[in-house]
Amino acid sequence: MAGKRRTKDDWVAAALEMIAERGVGALAVEPLAQRLGATKGSAYWHFPSREALLQAALDRWTGDIATGMAAFAAVERPPDEQLWLIFSRVIVDRPENDVEFAMIAATDDPQVAAAMRRLSEGRLELLASRLVLMGFDEDTARVRALQMHTFLLGHVQVDRRGVTIGDPVAYARSAFRLMIAQ
Repeated sequence: MAGKRRTKDDWVAAALEMIAERGVGALAVEPLAQRLGATKGSAYWHFPSREALLQAALDRWTGDIATGMAAFAAVERPPDEQLWLIFSRVIVDRPENDVEFAMIAATDDPQVAAAMRRLSEGRLELLASRLVLMGFDEDTARVRALQMHTFLLGHVQVDRRGVTIGDPVAYARSAFRLMIAQ
């Protein structure tokens, strides 16, 4: 990559990679410039500060998730099937969550905390909207959505620590049934 002019997108992508690998606290312009084979001046051409670079990375990351949630919500499926797909995606498919883990670990940073709040609210809204479509009243749907979100985040944390669940499909189905029971 040496000799190539770095775009704003290059810097943001590299920042997200660094965050995934080493955490938010490790994000710094100089090592990122070395990684990209660029100068610090190139970073400061696009971003006036490390905080601005972090904000751009947070915006990209949360924006990508929001876009994915909107696309998911637009798929015409019964609401219980949509919720099951969320459960099976997190528990059975076990996607890579390195950026999210790094963000969770850095919620003492006000920028990260604000982004995580927005992300959680979007997720809760999606879950609650599906529960309302299933017949739950708004208040119950919000409580159940929070329980689901908490369960899924907790599951990912436990899984990351190497706790063996056994049959992930049976486990997911059991937890899902508990969450949607009326």
